Amino acid sequence: MLFRLNTLRAVVIVIESLFRHIGNFWKRIFYNYYLRDMSIASIELPLGLGLLAFGVFFGAFQWIESWQTGATSTAGTVMLSALPVIMGMQLVLAFLGYDMSPRPSRPLQRRAPSNAIELS
Repeated sequence: MLFRLNTLRAVVIVIESLFRHIGNFWKRIFYNYYLRDMSIASIELPLGLGLLAFGVFFGAFQWIESWQTGATSTAGTVMLSALPVIMGMQLVLAFLGYDMSPRPSRPLQRRAPSNAIELS
């Protein structure tokens, strides 16, 4: 789309279009995975994002606390932040794989009967 707009010498406001694309992305996710149909991907995305956010924030908080006090973190603390990050990334990647793989299984219109007369 940006290529076509460039050939027309159109002005594109990058920040505004970025926010619109992000809004349309979340709207598509909501419509396809929560409003129209529920699937395993409907569970993978929020669970993955939640685990990823928890792992990153907990790890960052523990790292800053360790840096300020000068004490090293225990292996359990490191794993308590690393495991949710790994699991969250796996779930988000599984969602993306599910999101990119669907192929239509039924046509949008009915097929013409085999005995129909073609008009040319």
